[in-house]
Amino acid sequence: NDESYLDKPFRVRRKKLEEVVEPIPKKFEFAERLVTDDPERANEFYEQALSEGKEGLIVKNLDAVYQPGSRVGYMVKLKPVMEPLDLVIIGAEWGEGKRAKWLDSYLLAARDPDTGDFLSVGKMATGLTEEQFEEMTNMLEPLITSQAGKTIEVKPKIVMEVGYEEIQKSPKYESGYALRFPRLRRFRTEVKDLDDVDTLNRIKTLYKQQPGRKNESDA
Repeated sequence: NDESYLDKPFRVRRKKLEEVVEPIPKKFEFAERLVTDDPERANEFYEQALSEGKEGLIVKNLDAVYQPGSRVGYMVKLKPVMEPLDLVIIGAEWGEGKRAKWLDSYLLAARDPDTGDFLSVGKMATGLTEEQFEEMTNMLEPLITSQAGKTIEVKPKIVMEVGYEEIQKSPKYESGYALRFPRLRRFRTEVKDLDDVDTLNRIKTLYKQQPGRKNESDA
């Protein structure tokens, strides 16, 4: 109707957009959002996004007008700032339901520089597309060395660049550490030498660099 919405607050522009645009499932959809002034609810929403393999959140000022090319006073990106890790897959699990034909949970490992062994540091099970699940299954099946139920072990060969929110100590994995909300950033197909996989020493260093943990011992 020739009415400009550039100077209208974000809450008004978003409402109008939802009124005039018809979403198309799987093709064109509105981003999931939460409107709240409760920090706990906001943090839960943030952690949900990370657990689903998303990079983080965009926090927007509901009263801000549209400012092309500028985020100041309008929005801020909220995402983990931990350095990514190059890790190798040493195991996986077959999925369930519509994912039953794919390996959809991947056991990630770092290299022990003293022994050369690969020690598990976490499982990645979210954030991939169906095409990526199929691609991963095709790459991993020829590498299977053993299987027990739905769980397989594979020859260490496929290296991934992995993002995550933080590193925690955990007895659940062989390394003694666990990545929180690990997610695929990219395949490191150019990595041919497994000596280039990140080491347990680097994970320990990154763990200590996290806020509030600089004075912790390795014990």
